Parts: sequence; C-alpha cells; structure tokens
Amino acid sequence: IKFGLKLWSINPDLIKEAEALIKDGIFNYVELMVIPDTQIFPYQEVKIPYIIHITSDKFGFNIPDKKKVKFNTDIINQNILWVNELEAKYLILHPGFGQFKEAKNFLDKINDKRILIENMPKTGSNDEAMTGYTPEQIQELMGNKFELCLDLNHAIKAAVGLKKDYKKYIKDFLKLKPKMFHIADGTLKSGKDEHLNIGEGEYDFNFLANCVEKSNAKYVTVETPRTNLNSLKEDLENLKKLKSFLSN
Repeated sequence: IKFGLKLWSINPDLIKEAEALIKDGIFNYVELMVIPDTQIFPYQEVKIPYIIHITSDKFGFNIPDKKKVKFNTDIINQNILWVNELEAKYLILHPGFGQFKEAKNFLDKINDKRILIENMPKTGSNDEAMTGYTPEQIQELMGNKFELCLDLNHAIKAAVGLKKDYKKYIKDFLKLKPKMFHIADGTLKSGKDEHLNIGEGEYDFNFLANCVEKSNAKYVTVETPRTNLNSLKEDLENLKKLKSFLSN
C-alpha cells in the first residue's frame, strides 16, 4: 500500500519537507489539490510521485452547474496540464452539488482515462445537496471511461444521511473496484461532511483497514485536518495511527 500526503497548491513551502518524507519512505506520494491561479513550478522542482485533485466547489468548480460549463471545462483542462507536467498517476474529480443528470451530461463530454470520480457525502459542509453519493450514481458517472476514488469518510457520511448500515454501504462501493482511497475519521451522528483526526471519531478503523487491505487499490491518501498549516506533524501522527490498524 502506498500512502499519500494531501497538499494544496497554495502550500509550496511544504513541498521540500514532503519530498524528504517520501525519500525516507514514510509517505509515498503527494496528492495535490490544484487551486486556480497557482504556480506549478515549485512542484516541478521536486521529483516525487503525484496524484492531482481538481479543485472543489469551494473555488467555484461544480460540474452540475449548467452556467459554469466553460469554467468547469477550463479548470479540468488546466488540471490535465498539471497531470501531464508532473507525470501524475490520476486526476481526482468531485461530482459536486446539484442535479445528478447535469453532472452526467458534463462528464459525457470529458475523455481522460486518468480521471477518478470521488464519491460524495449526501450533505456538504455548508448543507449542499451533493451528487454522486450512492454506488449506483457513481457507477453511472464512471460509465466505461472513468474509475473510482473511494472516499471512505464520504461513504460513511452518505450512509448515515440515508440511515443505512455504513459497513454494508462501503462493501457495495467496493464492488466498483476503486483505484484508491481517501481516509479520515468522523462521527456517526450527522451525515454532513467532516474530517477528524484518526481516533477522534467513531469509525471502526479495523473494518476500514480490512477493506483497504482486501482491495486491489494501492493508494491511500490521509485526509485529516491540519491545524498548523506550516507543519506536517499532524499528518505524520495520523499516518502512524492508520498504519497501526494495517497488518502489512
């Protein structure tokens, strides 16, 4: 299993530290969320494995929004340039919030096999009605072009929102053969999106670790909060906790 460190492209000061952690074999790749109007060159200076994450609806990217087709397409094309330049393995895409059929219509026009569709919670952090939160919706969005990034935290939140058993819900997602995972902790009281440090929430990490190990997916990005934006200390602590649940 390869472990990923999540960075945003507005964090160039951390990339040298990330490079050192990867050289030491602690993390194995950087998952880089590309924020619009940031520069690629700090990330070209280090020779490390990358996975690119397209910016989220917080920065205006939202594929169900019919008024933003050109903007959304431009963002994807910019991200594809980053993928090409950094020789990234995958390009992760959030389906966003709004009408499912609009998200599907938009993706019908996109053709890049490196794209992974990420499953969403049912309710966003600002109470948005998200799309792409069921295995059926994700399967339809993937079609025969794209693969899945299974966000275990989002899957649990969707199950809570739908009042379903989250373990069975995750098993249904696993049938879609995800290429990689996102992982964080959270509570089971609310279906709203949240990311907690591992051990601070209520998820069964023995179960989640078992899901990861039984899957053929080789990449797991740790998506825990970072209170000190200039340090990777919390990421290291969360990785250590995650590894304690894994048998290999």
